Amino acid sequence: MKANKCGHEWIIKLTQQEEENDLDSALIQIISDLLEVDNFAIYVNKNFSAPIPPTLINPNSNLEQLSPDEASLLLQKVTQNKIRVSYAFSSTTSYVPIYHFGKVVGTLLIETEQELPERTTMLAVHILNIYANQLGLLYKSRLDPLTELLNRQTFDKKVIEIVSGNGFLLPRNDNNKERRWYLAIADIDNFKNINDNYGHVIGDEVILLVARLLKNNFRIEDYVFRYGGEEFAMLFQTKTEADAHVALNRLRLNVAQYPFPQIGQLTISIGFLELVSIDTVSSIVNQADLALYYSKNTGRNRVTSYSELEVNNEPKIDNSIELF
Repeated sequence: MKANKCGHEWIIKLTQQEEENDLDSALIQIISDLLEVDNFAIYVNKNFSAPIPPTLINPNSNLEQLSPDEASLLLQKVTQNKIRVSYAFSSTTSYVPIYHFGKVVGTLLIETEQELPERTTMLAVHILNIYANQLGLLYKSRLDPLTELLNRQTFDKKVIEIVSGNGFLLPRNDNNKERRWYLAIADIDNFKNINDNYGHVIGDEVILLVARLLKNNFRIEDYVFRYGGEEFAMLFQTKTEADAHVALNRLRLNVAQYPFPQIGQLTISIGFLELVSIDTVSSIVNQADLALYYSKNTGRNRVTSYSELEVNNEPKIDNSIELF
């Protein structure tokens, strides 16, 4: 799609995208058509709720890729609505801000022989802001409205992405090359009693507080979901199953020791397993559920790995027993 005089076709193309990867691809093509050069790089922080290093969305860029620290430093120097230009012996580098509701979330780096025309750079600013708005809408659509954790639909997509090979056992950054993916499912123990005794308003407050505890106990690069009702799911990376067990047990203890308003103390039960590329999403969730059910059926307030059930040849849980 070649450049048009006012950019209407580009705006329509961006606002039609319903998937993040498609939105990125559309932006890359539009910027390429607008600039008519390949020497550009687009860095964006797609986590609107946390200040994580921006990532490069066009990895085939001809420009040298910045490290996470370099990208973060660059983002700090970018100012909303202001294009910064630096000059070298044989090239000019322009830094175009990407901002969302007054907050800079990324930047477009352009390397050219001569400074770009003002009309071109201002159109780029406009296009990038449309992109950021659409990205924000997609981000919001992935969240649970009560807890602002990622929702069930996002969970399904992320697991498929990991086990299908697009992200499976790949490092989130260079320091995580030996880490493996794990799925944990956690459930609030005796939650029905909380709703029955204190009402659904207090029940929702408990869910919200547990969600915050979960989010605070995991790293920014991990994924925490509200799986449904009082159930949560976590996708995270560690080097060994023992490390995963330690992290989840620490979470269990933090929840058990937290003074919840109105109700005092409560506990959670957790089941988890290492993700394997040949597994389907349904089999993965079923295995995590079996480990969770075992935690429930053996006293609650504990962490169980699915591998423990396999080693000990534990029987399947009797579904007639009320676990929750």
